[in-house]
Amino acid sequence: MPYIKESFSIDTPLRAYEFLRQNLHLNMAEAQRYINKGRVFYEGQVLIQKNKILQNCVQVLMFKPDSLGLKPLFDNEDFAIFNKPSKMLIHPKGAFAHHSLMDEIRALYGREASLAHRIDKETSGLVLVGKHKNSIAKLGEMFIKGAIKKEYLAVVRGDLKAYSFVLSLPLATQPKGGDLCVRSRYLGEPNTESLKFKEAQTTFETLGVVTRGSHYTLIKVLPKTGRTHQIRVHLYALGIPILGDPLYGAKDAHSREYLDCEFITQESAHPLSDSKRIEYFGASRLMLHAYKLEFCYCNKRYVFASDENFDI
Repeated sequence: MPYIKESFSIDTPLRAYEFLRQNLHLNMAEAQRYINKGRVFYEGQVLIQKNKILQNCVQVLMFKPDSLGLKPLFDNEDFAIFNKPSKMLIHPKGAFAHHSLMDEIRALYGREASLAHRIDKETSGLVLVGKHKNSIAKLGEMFIKGAIKKEYLAVVRGDLKAYSFVLSLPLATQPKGGDLCVRSRYLGEPNTESLKFKEAQTTFETLGVVTRGSHYTLIKVLPKTGRTHQIRVHLYALGIPILGDPLYGAKDAHSREYLDCEFITQESAHPLSDSKRIEYFGASRLMLHAYKLEFCYCNKRYVFASDENFDI
């Protein structure tokens, strides 16, 4: 269970944000996030006011890592590199019992360690983790400025000619709560006039054809920006969705069934079977892999490449 409710006794009345700062060693912004996410309980109710005077007993939902033993490919005093398996969440979903990469990170490095960036649950591959607040902030800023080069491998349907090209196509996320709202949309799709689009650019290079009964093409992908589902949506917009993609290029009914199985909140939830995923989406997993990270940190150049087999 990623979150466990812990109780704290307060001898001297104090404001909610001061309680969080003193007991959990949070700064003001972090304390506010705890309150905004409904993780603080007072007198049996979710606390919503950071200035509320607290006394006696307060309860807080605390993240308790449940490690499966995943080890980093590399680590030093500032950061670590993990090779995330496909179908592993990057962080917990709300307060529910879904194992995630954060379980492994916090189990190894403590509460202060965190992700420097994110990749989709369905995507496998390299994830960069900061081990303390300074490195997390520095690495995060490097991602924002494009100082960290990312390379992916993707398998798409069909036999594409060998060439490289760049696609600039703005993307937008949808408001929560609607049907299939987890899908990002691209500029020019029907019924997207009310959405706020942001620039998105991706470079593609075809590497070769893979034959497994049908023809598939292996593509190297270099995203310049980092929009939600960017690579998946761009390839879908080009008419060559990624093999195994349960959201883009799939039938709506199949996508809904996938979402109900994968992200339902009850502990009795079970994922869609591999046989159904192959039937619906063409593969038992999304064929997208975060293959390479390259950057300079503290005047030292780092290049990390995954040696994991990436096959259909």
